[in-house]
Amino acid sequence: MNEQRKDVPRAKTQLQWVIDHAGEAELRDVARLRLASLLLDETRYADAMKLLDAEHPGSFDGLYADLRGDVLGAQGKVDEARSAYKLAYEKTDAKSMYRNLIQMKLDALVASK
Repeated sequence: MNEQRKDVPRAKTQLQWVIDHAGEAELRDVARLRLASLLLDETRYADAMKLLDAEHPGSFDGLYADLRGDVLGAQGKVDEARSAYKLAYEKTDAKSMYRNLIQMKLDALVASK
């Protein structure tokens, strides 16, 4: 666990490099998601949201909306988180097992009220 914490600054630097320099847009989109997740772990919500607000292809809408829901939920913005999770659910393929996770997050929001 301690070793993983030491790697976070390096991971953030590498992810930022990919965002700034990668030739493939999909790599940049994945790097934004991963970096936003690390920033969420550090409670740097505004920085995470800035990354999640970046333009991305529609195929990433579900993933971005889901992580946006996580950030909003962590901030206690339950209604906004619910909206983000609903969008994530709608934008995620019906056959995807990931949809179940999104539904669990939605259910948890309802239970927390």
